[in-house]
Amino acid sequence: MPYDCVLKPGEVARIPLGFGLIIPDGFAGYVFPRSSMAAKGLVCELPPIDSGYRGEIHAIISNVSTSSQTIHKDTRVGQLVITPVVIADFVLDLGEERGTGAFGSTGE
Repeated sequence: MPYDCVLKPGEVARIPLGFGLIIPDGFAGYVFPRSSMAAKGLVCELPPIDSGYRGEIHAIISNVSTSSQTIHKDTRVGQLVITPVVIADFVLDLGEERGTGAFGSTGE
């Protein structure tokens, strides 16, 4: 965290982390919340950092508590996790083999 930041209840901040990285194809990165911050009501949102992104990494932090929270300069705000991802093969023709009854239609 490059500077002090105060988040009021319900506010969201996009915080630059001061680094970039190259994520290989087939993987995505996520900035997960640290337990010490989450316990105070400061949680990282989890938009994926995809393999094609080359800019600075940011943490998107929401204050879900009922009081203002200060994040001080140089605070470790999250944990970067790199994980494999599978891209679905979408189709327009659903065929006739699948049921169309929606939720619960294929059994319990």
